Amino acid sequence: MRIKRSPMKIHICIFLGMLGILLLSPLARAQDEIRDISRLKQDHFFYLPGKSDDSAIVDREIQQTLNESYSRRYFSIWQQEKPRCTRDDILWDFNKYGENPGYGENHRRREPAWVEGLRHSAGLDQYPNRGIRGITVANTDLRALPTSGPLFDGLDNDSGYPFDRLQISTITVNSPVYISHVSEDKAWVHVETGTYFGWVSARDVALVDDDLANSWQSGRYAVVIRDRIPIYDEKGRFCFKAPLGAQFPLLREEGDVWEIRIVVSDQDGRAISKVARLAREHAALRPLKMTRANLARVANELINQPYGWGGLYGNRDCSSMLMDFFAPFGIWLPRNSKQQAHETGRFIELGHLPPEEKEAAILSSGIPYATLIWRKGHIMLYMGSFEGKALIFHSMWGVTTQDVRGRRGRRIVGRSVITTLRPGIECCSGLAPGCDPLQSILGMTLLLPDAPKPPEPEPSPQLTNP
Repeated sequence: MRIKRSPMKIHICIFLGMLGILLLSPLARAQDEIRDISRLKQDHFFYLPGKSDDSAIVDREIQQTLNESYSRRYFSIWQQEKPRCTRDDILWDFNKYGENPGYGENHRRREPAWVEGLRHSAGLDQYPNRGIRGITVANTDLRALPTSGPLFDGLDNDSGYPFDRLQISTITVNSPVYISHVSEDKAWVHVETGTYFGWVSARDVALVDDDLANSWQSGRYAVVIRDRIPIYDEKGRFCFKAPLGAQFPLLREEGDVWEIRIVVSDQDGRAISKVARLAREHAALRPLKMTRANLARVANELINQPYGWGGLYGNRDCSSMLMDFFAPFGIWLPRNSKQQAHETGRFIELGHLPPEEKEAAILSSGIPYATLIWRKGHIMLYMGSFEGKALIFHSMWGVTTQDVRGRRGRRIVGRSVITTLRPGIECCSGLAPGCDPLQSILGMTLLLPDAPKPPEPEPSPQLTNP
């Protein structure tokens, strides 16, 4: 039987089909981008000043001093004889989330009994029941409570996904840790690193003896400058993927291939050393010389990567991206944005200045790729100026929006991008208070002492991404 359709229904179907095509088109997707991302070339090499690309922005002696300080901080955790954090420090998270257990992955409110069960399984009455060196044998999540289950404050864009409040950070594979406690069910261990502490899966940590600890601190390290590089042992068996910033003792250089030492776990949970091979193009001897070209090359490995709150899913948030970015150059950064701004280099207060004067101060005093820009809860890397505006590189979740009726919202960016100091300002009608990102900048941190300021790149008409 043939079904007849009216002309009106046919027109409606055609219209809906064309609308669907339009919504799926590159033009429609581009309209979802904030203006800075659509307009600015998302390529660090594009902004290089030219002839000075291969000249260092810091003296070799200064960089070597910073690199030695990096090693001391990195291995300080293996020098301690007892935990730095107390039982009360650990219980603080149990008490906090016991009072407000938030929401789980099913969008339902958790019961206080869930946190109480985790407290019982932690066995903290016997804390500390360990005190031994350890090393991670996988890229592992560091958790505030001994569980991989998430805890969200709410269900909206500002308090729900991806902001799992139990996610502290990730710890890169083959990083030194101090094991202070093993949970009662032996599924979780409490560890300390050079900058933070928390719970990790017991399967992701191995015990380190004195011989391995001494050999691991050899002083020569191959640091990975590409991201998520697969590492195989001498028999060709896959061991793990090494993220940018991961580092391993360098054993031997053989042309385009380096032999490195890695660590895996044996059946008893003890660390055993193996030899692996790493392509030279994927790594550098730490510290990598701080030229503009090297800085741009490492930064481009991180461009456009998904945002990962606390390192969720192996991705990076603002502070972890900068921590990994500077690792190849031998510059130590702590884990969170406030510490990075205030505990490294020289902090310059900008909060008292009006927005235009803040940008002028950054352009005047900031050293490209060696200056951090800070506002509460967010840290950014100053890249230099382009067409008279300061550019920054940062991993961001989204920007605040406000319509003509004053209704506020959020537009998701969800990745690492190059922007001005005012990303998404066009989304704020009337420049509402708190909606201007430049207005909320509180300071900048100069990481390098007496670093020369390089020339700025020439203006170019080529702004739009191909």
